[in-house]
Amino acid sequence: MFILEVEMRIDPKGTIAHHPALMVRDCLRKLKVYTAWDLRVLEKAASVESGRRRALAKALSAEGLIKRVRRDAWTITQAGQRLSSATAAKPVSRVTAERVLCAFLERVDRVNRDAYFLGTVNRVVLFGSMLRPEVAVLSDLDLAVEIVPKHGNWDQLQQENQERVEELVDRGRKFRNILEIYAHWHREVFRFLKGRSRVVSLADYAAEKSLILGVPHRMLLGEDEPPPVEAAPRPGPHAKTGRRPRDCPF
Repeated sequence: MFILEVEMRIDPKGTIAHHPALMVRDCLRKLKVYTAWDLRVLEKAASVESGRRRALAKALSAEGLIKRVRRDAWTITQAGQRLSSATAAKPVSRVTAERVLCAFLERVDRVNRDAYFLGTVNRVVLFGSMLRPEVAVLSDLDLAVEIVPKHGNWDQLQQENQERVEELVDRGRKFRNILEIYAHWHREVFRFLKGRSRVVSLADYAAEKSLILGVPHRMLLGEDEPPPVEAAPRPGPHAKTGRRPRDCPF
């Protein structure tokens, strides 16, 4: 088993599940846009031969990065989501990280003020080694953002999003699937905030809330909230209860 640090950093020359770490991370990044996927999608995302896809799925499942949801369907676990956001960038100084953070918050302000963007940043969370003052050299700057529609009217959002997509298609932009089209308004904001920075490790707050709220963190924008409470599992159809059947004679 590999160990993934809070800072979400991986060794670019290391391996995960006996496969190159960067290949696994990049594969998970491609897969996380799907709610569920089959082995053919995994084969394409990992760029492996068809004869190796089942072994790869078994290895990733053993590491807890993916799980089977149906006979021929898989999905990414929270650990897989976290690994997909990991960085392999070289460590940076605290001074550099603080400068990058200031630039990031300026981009957040730009998104929330600029009518071009269809989404707005509702929360910004800082976590990881940046919160530990004794750490002078950081692996990266761990941030999470919650992006919500700028307009309360969902139909209006989808109409404007579709118009934006059509404009991009006319310019030669290609979308891989319907999900990329449907969520373009969100992905556009997310990518702008990331800014192609190798220092920023950016996570989707909505997707990784339980992980982020479960570690030391600081809300830079928006209100903090308690970690989500997992619902207790329901008893199965044959689970024993303390109640007697109605026709029980004693």
